[in-house]
Amino acid sequence: MQSKRSVKDIEQMAAAETAAFLRRASITYLECCVSLMMTHLRREEVANILEQEADMLRRLD
Repeated sequence: MQSKRSVKDIEQMAAAETAAFLRRASITYLECCVSLMMTHLRREEVANILEQEADMLRRLD
């Protein structure tokens, strides 16, 4: 017989799974955006744009 999990444990598991899902969904969305960019821009242009965006993210505090 399985022991029951506490509400706190279930809430922590739910929060962890939600965070994991959002991370996967965000990465998938970003990959789609990059693929779309690649259909309209040269590879070097896409790389430059992404590098600029990465630099802006690093400067955020």
